[in-house]
Amino acid sequence: MPLISILIPAYNHQNYVTQTLDSILDDNFKNKEIIIINDGSTDNTDKVIKSWITKNRDKINIIYKSRENRGLTKTLNELLALSSGLYITAVASDDYLLDKGLEERYQYLLMHPEKYAVFADCVVVDRSNHQIYSSGLFELRNANKNRLSCDEGIKKEFISNFAVPGSVLMVKRDYYAQFGKYNEEMYMEDFDLYLKFASKNLIGFLDEKVSAYRLHDANMSSVNNQDFIKLLEDSKKTLLLHFNNFHGFNKLLLLKEVIKFSIRIGMHKIKGL
Repeated sequence: MPLISILIPAYNHQNYVTQTLDSILDDNFKNKEIIIINDGSTDNTDKVIKSWITKNRDKINIIYKSRENRGLTKTLNELLALSSGLYITAVASDDYLLDKGLEERYQYLLMHPEKYAVFADCVVVDRSNHQIYSSGLFELRNANKNRLSCDEGIKKEFISNFAVPGSVLMVKRDYYAQFGKYNEEMYMEDFDLYLKFASKNLIGFLDEKVSAYRLHDANMSSVNNQDFIKLLEDSKKTLLLHFNNFHGFNKLLLLKEVIKFSIRIGMHKIKGL
């Protein structure tokens, strides 16, 4: 059984990170390690993590590092460098795994050797763990399920309606060696990474719930207008970066999305005046 590395970029989630760690420990997949970086939290996240490690260090291999804030993409690259697994999955420090989520994604990649990555679905919970959506993809984000069954459909969905929330991705380590790590110029890592996968037909979809995605006031789903503009600008930048990686209709679709993001950015800048 190969080793799976679970990467946790932790930031200001003192109330949730224990559940995150417990869910990884309790998952039925046995050969796994946890790599955690506390990315400059200003609350008690560091203390909570250290307390959990003290209680559980004999049950699972854990690497922990606490340092100043450097941002998500830099933290993810640092986590990758510290990890040893042949398979990689990242879990936000306010999300948690559902049992068998590691095994199901690993089995998908085992059965589809042509793929370097797989993404799945998640449930959506509030700050008190009450389920508010049974599907992050199809209820919260309104993804088109029919498109996710083939490579061309995934391309169209990622370009025109990127809707993947939560800790649902698993990647073969070989991918990062061949195609590079996270782009540290980006505000958020996921859109860029998913477009890379899709442009090369390297990702597949598993229609299973593998994690719980938490919606609360402090996460990236609730941002002020200035931060939202930054997210929009980052999305536009990502689309332009991948313009030459797509062809035919998909390139036209990408250009259409660039125009739409330009309009939205302009509207939100006016709103902020």
